[in-house]
Amino acid sequence: MNLLKTILKPENIFVILAVFWGIILTFVNPPFQSFDEPEHFYKIYAFTEGTLNFKKITSITDGTLIFDEPKTLPAQIIPVNIVRIIVEAKKLNPYFDENKKIYPAQKISPQTILAQSKYPLDKNFKTIVVHMIPSYTIVSYTPHTITLAILKALNTPPVYMMFILRLCSLFLYTALIYAAIKLTPVKKYTFALICIAPLPIYLGATINTDHLVIGLCFLLIAYTLRLIYKTEKIDTKKLLLFFLLIFLICVCKFTYLPMILLFLTIPEEKFLSAGLKIKSFIKMLIVCSGWITGFILYNINIFKGTFTYYNKNALNAIISIFQHPIDYIIRIIKTLIFYFNEYTTRMLSDFGCSDTNVSGLLITAYFILLIFTAIYYDKQEKPFSQKQKYIFSFIFIAVLILTLSANYIIFAYSPRGLIEGFKGRYLLPVLPLFLFLFDNSKFKQCKTNLFVVSIVYSLIFMLCFIFTLINRYYFI
Repeated sequence: MNLLKTILKPENIFVILAVFWGIILTFVNPPFQSFDEPEHFYKIYAFTEGTLNFKKITSITDGTLIFDEPKTLPAQIIPVNIVRIIVEAKKLNPYFDENKKIYPAQKISPQTILAQSKYPLDKNFKTIVVHMIPSYTIVSYTPHTITLAILKALNTPPVYMMFILRLCSLFLYTALIYAAIKLTPVKKYTFALICIAPLPIYLGATINTDHLVIGLCFLLIAYTLRLIYKTEKIDTKKLLLFFLLIFLICVCKFTYLPMILLFLTIPEEKFLSAGLKIKSFIKMLIVCSGWITGFILYNINIFKGTFTYYNKNALNAIISIFQHPIDYIIRIIKTLIFYFNEYTTRMLSDFGCSDTNVSGLLITAYFILLIFTAIYYDKQEKPFSQKQKYIFSFIFIAVLILTLSANYIIFAYSPRGLIEGFKGRYLLPVLPLFLFLFDNSKFKQCKTNLFVVSIVYSLIFMLCFIFTLINRYYFI
């Protein structure tokens, strides 16, 4: 009975399901068939070469499009066989455009992947490849960089490199979420159910930075809840740990800076002295904001003179926001209304090249279960206060607007005046805060074993997803 009770703990159920499904997804998903996986792989490989920046090349082509005049493009020097596999992988993408003709969604056979696995690394035989380099620091890729450096030394074939880096992502994601679920004294089931949904596990089993951002954000939320419910006094060590988590989040993805406001949900009586709370908050805000400002200015400088596919001037876009704030607010509202269904469904289902999704009914039912797990279950000392809920909702909205704004600055908006480039998965790191708004003390003692029902449904959801993925990519 003790063993069964241990297994049935939310954090342990999460680990079992995340590792089981994650390993399956690691190998079922064809090479480089997830969000920007080739670009992230290139970035990590460059770090192993000691390159913290990128190369530049002036050319009339980026390898896909032919320009009317030469363009200066960001590029990287990569072994030919890695590029070869990625070019072959991109042909599965229905938006791949080599000769200005849109390819239909293509499929692959396991035999083709096995053939690709025989391509040797041949790390001395290189080419220069153009790609939009993600503006992330080595912090976002530290475990992957160390792993890939070892694999390079062993002359591991590129396909095996990719699969091992996916496993590296999966184990990091699993460890961070396990720590978050174990750490939080409340809403454990809500955390677990979010993180065993198909999209979070899919992101955890691919080469990207999403799994790290989700893990760190969940860990910060869980730590804040522990400070609220289980800590008598907050000393310097606890302040430093909170600061370390929010700083790492800002280093990995600055649009989640509003999560620093979680600090304000901690009751003042938890601090050692009057005024320590606001002083600590201001110091953390200054350091994080200073880092973000410096990082943005640095990137604007290093990308100066390079061609952007979106023909946007970042500085002019920022200025236009402040010059015409009402127009910009209207643009955001129009975008949210137009893309509402896409944003919500793709928070839990958005795979491959964003052309593979499960039924909307499956997603809606999963959201309903998430809301119910947020309403029920936790035997809290007291429910969230109205002030805390206001802060949770403000953080969620602020992250949404800040991320939309980042996409507005980077991407060209459509002729309809809508902001492009935003994905529903960007809201996963703050989804718990939205669900906390449904917390209700009236249902706190409900005995219905909703979590078991949710787990069973998640298994059905995942099976449907894997079948959809196989049907999309493989000849059956």
